[in-house]
This record gives sequence, structure tokens and C-alpha cells, in this order.
Amino acid sequence: MSFARAKEHIRAEQRRFRRAKSGQSWQARELPQFYYLSNFNSFLADVHARHFDLMGADELGFISAFHDLPKPAQCTYVRMANRRGYVFDRDKFNYEEIEAQDAAFSRLHDADFAEAIGAPLFRDWLCALPKPELTLMMADNLCESLFRKSWKKDRLVDIANTHIDPADAYVPERFVGQGQRDVLEYLLFLYFGKIENNLQALTHRDLGLIRMPDADNRAAPYDCMEDAKTAYFYARALHNFRHGTDHDTRVLIEGANDWPEPTCERSTRHRDKLLQKLGGWSERVGDTDNALALYGRSDAALCNERVVRIRWSRDEDDDRSWCKSRLEAMIENPCADGEADFASDFYARKFQKKRTSAATDLLRSATTLTLDEAFRNQPERAALKHYQAKGLTAFRTENVPWRNLFGLLFWDLLHDGQGNPGRLPPKLRAGVFYAEHREEIERRLQRLDSPNAVILDLLRTLSMHYGEDSALVHWGSRSLERIQSLITYAPRGGIAALLRQMATDWRGTKDGFPDLMLIDDGRVRFVEVKTAGDAIRRNQLTRLRQLTAAGFPVQIVKVRWAVDPDQPYVVVDVETTGGRPGLHRLTEIGAVKMIGGEVVGEYQTLLNPQRSIPPNITRITNITNDMVAGAPRFVEVAESFREFMGDAIFAAHNVNFDYGFISAEFEMIDQRFRHPKICTCASMRRLYPGHRSYSLKNLCRDFDIELLSHHRALCDAQAAAELLKLVNEKRMELAGQDD
Repeated sequence: MSFARAKEHIRAEQRRFRRAKSGQSWQARELPQFYYLSNFNSFLADVHARHFDLMGADELGFISAFHDLPKPAQCTYVRMANRRGYVFDRDKFNYEEIEAQDAAFSRLHDADFAEAIGAPLFRDWLCALPKPELTLMMADNLCESLFRKSWKKDRLVDIANTHIDPADAYVPERFVGQGQRDVLEYLLFLYFGKIENNLQALTHRDLGLIRMPDADNRAAPYDCMEDAKTAYFYARALHNFRHGTDHDTRVLIEGANDWPEPTCERSTRHRDKLLQKLGGWSERVGDTDNALALYGRSDAALCNERVVRIRWSRDEDDDRSWCKSRLEAMIENPCADGEADFASDFYARKFQKKRTSAATDLLRSATTLTLDEAFRNQPERAALKHYQAKGLTAFRTENVPWRNLFGLLFWDLLHDGQGNPGRLPPKLRAGVFYAEHREEIERRLQRLDSPNAVILDLLRTLSMHYGEDSALVHWGSRSLERIQSLITYAPRGGIAALLRQMATDWRGTKDGFPDLMLIDDGRVRFVEVKTAGDAIRRNQLTRLRQLTAAGFPVQIVKVRWAVDPDQPYVVVDVETTGGRPGLHRLTEIGAVKMIGGEVVGEYQTLLNPQRSIPPNITRITNITNDMVAGAPRFVEVAESFREFMGDAIFAAHNVNFDYGFISAEFEMIDQRFRHPKICTCASMRRLYPGHRSYSLKNLCRDFDIELLSHHRALCDAQAAAELLKLVNEKRMELAGQDD
């Protein structure tokens, strides 16, 4: 298969997938009466079968005890687990299909599946109370000076939880708590691979609202129960930090000495992330001693960096001496490339009197590109067009081609015919991929020096796996072109050096690659695009250094925004059957192409919207159903409109309305429509302040612009084009003042 045929194959497959996707009906469907119980029993059976070796006495006892419950009690517990929170008002917990619910709750209490409200559930109970009842309870237990009834409920809950002893509070018997919460949450963690507080994800799956992965792909990546339990502890702690209060965070920090020691790569990674989060929180509240203690528990690069920065900021001799020794050790034996870059840069600035950082030096040495400010929100695309206009082959790259090449080159080694390619392979997560396959990886890396041969290998892999869910490979229409160009024009051994680092340290090398790839005089070079205020991130700096060391020319360009007098614009106006793109349809398109302030072309067509035009719309536009009955459908004019647009900037008055409808129409015919935008309404408001109204009609009146057939597309586009002239004149005037 040639690259040309492979590209056409990809595009055809993408069209087929999008058509299939657009035809899918993910509507909520009616479920059987006891669907939730069947669903829960299926979940328990699945977890028991797949993760038996990761469960202890508590989990196995939970499953056994649940099956021993009578059906009404089972239904009641599952209904509790399906709802948010852990505390429920029995007076409001009524389900018609559950018989003898009082008896069911009593049975749940006996089996520890329900519990009375005590200290562990006190905050949950406060949250479950209606606000009037909460304030009455607080009035009975607290001094009135501590709170006001008008305060928001969250604030009242925090005060009550802080100042009221749960043993002193009267809890009505109608409140009941969900029992065995930790056990169920652990089982859900094994099933989903993440923290879930209830069963709503399973319910949404059965309702047809979300998809779940195939059962064969829900394997927990743990070798033993200790690994799984430790990973669960840290995943849950991270979840509680993100969703809890400052009080919860302090409790978590106070218990740090009792945390389990990480036993696998995943729990180590989560522990390190938790320490980073808690250390950052401690810094924000001014407790740097606690932050140092937390960071010091981890050897992760970010924790090490924060320790050095905090101790240096103390400006004490002992700390400065310690920092010098620590930085030298980090340079000599870094735990990651990013750590080496930080340590070298910090050491040079603090101990070798270097005045600026490496990132600042790179930015100061960057080349400046002057680009049209209409691309202000798309600097990478503007730079891409600039290089293409100079006759260079240019691609948007960033991380995608590197991940694609890595995933295709090592597909069989990464997946071994097992697991789900849609999830990151465990070998990469654990950092053992290179060690396990070193000999074969090196053989394939050497093969990169024979571009034609390795391209054939990639095509074979592509033909076997195209369209499969993949955490590494993005099946884009230009993926092959980018990979082919990278392999063909790269310096000898350069790609192998980068892929070897990715195989060795995926997490440290998977991102941060430059924005653009250029083919210049038979060589690959990379360009990182920065605008005013942009910084070079640590991973970007590392990747630039790695690319340079591998022999790739690398350049940073800074974008300066100006007004390009030769930039083409197409000023568009559309008439529609209503105001919602995708639901309502186009009835007319009018467009005016301008270059240098001169009109160089016009485009106008009525369109058959394939639905009736509401009478109120006809009254506004004067476009009737009879007028559009014989008009072309959008699909019939799409190509001619795209040709008229060319590489122009899309302009309109209230541009998001017109652009939204045009792009929605292209999406309906399985095509992508992407152009930079400029809004004449917003621009006039910014550049010509002081007008009472910025509607098209009123601005035309104020600036004496002809508007003969308002709410007909071409007439409105012609008027908006005159406004665009005013906008660009003012922009050029202001740009001249800046110079």
C-alpha cells in the first residue's frame, strides 16, 4: 500500500466512522422495574470473577452478606448506593416497587449495610438537613453570635461541623446512613479503575447515556491485593483532597505518618502527586515548614524542586550550603530530565552569577515573525501559513506525530495481544517497557536508518489496527504525511534517540514537543511558537534540548501582531430558519471577498433548508418557502463556497452566529470548516466607542453606509464589509502609532 492510497484509506474510514457516529441513537431507554438490582448483582459477579485475588475478607464478606439479604433490603441498599451522599431521610426515601421498606431498613441495620448517624457521618447528615432544620439545630447547640440564618448552607455546615460535638446533637430516627461504604468504594475502584462514590455511572450506562469499555478490558493493573489496596488509598486521598474542605485537608496531612508505603508504580505516582498537592496547599496557607516535610517524603522532580526553592528563599547560610550540595547531586544523578534542567539552570543563576534563566535566554534569542492580528487566537496556525507561503512544507505537530510513530512502531510490543489499546499500556505506566524489550526495541530503532523499510512496517501495522481505540495513536488524515516526512528527512539516529527516551521514560518524554515541523532544504527542523507573555515550560525546554542533542535544528519564534494589508477577508452573512445551528438551517448565504480594502468578489445563493421557514422568520427576511423550494441544498454549494473562502479570514457582524451556522452545515455533510474569525460588531465597539447601538442597521446609519435590503444576506454582507474597512483602517492607524 502506497502512502497516497493509505491516506485515502484513512480519509474514507474517517468519513465512514463519522457517518456511523452521526447515525447512532443514544437516547435514554426504558428499563425494567428492578434493572438496578440486576445491574448491581452483575457488577458484583464481574468484580468477584475478575478481581478475586485482589479482595480480602471484608470484600468477600460484603458480597456474601448482600446475597443473603431479602430482595426488599437489597433493593433499598442499591437505591441508597445509587444516590448522592451517604445519609438519607427515610420519610423521603420512598420507592413504590420496594415492599415493607421499614423492615428492609431494619434488616440492613442488622447486617451493617445501614448505620446510625455518628461522628463519621455527621457532616453528611448536616448536608442532608434542609436549611431551616439545620439552622434550628444550630440554634439549639450554638451561640447565635457564631452564625446567621441568612448565610449560605455550605458555610453553616462548616460552622456546625466545627463547633458541634456529634454526641451532643439530636439526630431524628428518620435519618439513616449507608453502611460498608469503604468496601463498596473499593469494589467500584477495582471495576472502574478510579474513585466512584456511587453507582450512577452504571445507571447511565444502562440508560444508554454513556458507553463502558468491554468486559475484557476492565482488568485492574495490580499484581496483588496489597498493591490494589495501596493504590486505592492514594487515589481516594487525592479524590478527597480535590473535593473536600480545608478541614479535610488538615486531617489528611495530620495522618501522613500513618499512610501506607507505596508498593507499585501507580501508588507511588499517586502518593507523589498527593504530596505535591498537600505541599502546595501548605505553602498557600503560609506553613512552609509543613510544606517542606511533605515534599521531603517524595523524590519526585517537582517535590525536589520545591524543597530547593523554599530553602533558598530563607536566605540563611545553612540553607544556601544545603541547596548547593543538593543541586549538584540533582545534576549528577537526576530522577528525570526535567529535574536536571531545573538544577542546572538554578545552579547557574545562583552560584555562577548567571543573570537570566535558560528559558529567558531562549526567548530573547528568538526570531520575530510579524503576522496579521486576525490570527491572534491561532498563532500556531498563522505561523504555519507564513511558512507555507514561503514555499516550505510545514506541519502542525506538537506531540502527535511522535506518539503516532512510537505507537505504530512498537504496537505489538506495547500490547502483546492483551489489554485495551485505548488505555495506556501498563508497561509504559510502570516504566519497564524498555527494560523488558530492550533488544527488539533497539533492532527497530536501527531500522529507522532505512526509511523506506520502516515506512512499510508502519503501513502493515496501520492496515491491521486502523480505527481501533488507542491511547497512543491518533488516526488523523495527515498522520502518515507527517510521519513519512519526519522519517525521511530526519538526521541519522535522531528519531531513535527521542524514541529511546520515550521508551525508557514515557511520562517524562510524552509531551512538550515543538508546535511546527518544517521541511527546509531536505532537512527537518522544528519551530516553537510563542506570543507576548508566553513562557517556555519546563518540559518544552527539556524537549528542545533533547531534539538539539539528537541533531534536529530547533528554533523559537516570537509572534508580533500587525495588520497585513494583503490579507484576504470574506465577509459573510447568513439567513436561517431560526437561531440554533444544527437544529435550524440556512436559507441564504451572502459573502464579499476583500483584499486591501477592495472588493474582489461576491457570492450569493438561496438554499433549500429541507424544512419549513417559520412565518416570523419570513416576516424578517422576506424569504418564503416557495423561494427556496427549488434552491440547492447546502451540500450542493459547499464546495463552491469553500473555494470562494480559500485561505481568507472569516468576517461577519456578530461572527459567532454566522460562523456557527456555516460550520454546522459542513459538519452535517461530514466536512470540517476552520477559518480564523473577526467580528465587525466587537471590533467597532472596541475601536469606535460611544455609539448607542452597535447593530448593523444603526452603525450603517451612523456611518452613512448603504443598507437597502436589510436581512438579506448579500446586502448585509456588503454593509458589514464597509464596516470592516473602517475597522482595518483604525487597526493600521493604531499599529502605526505603536511603531
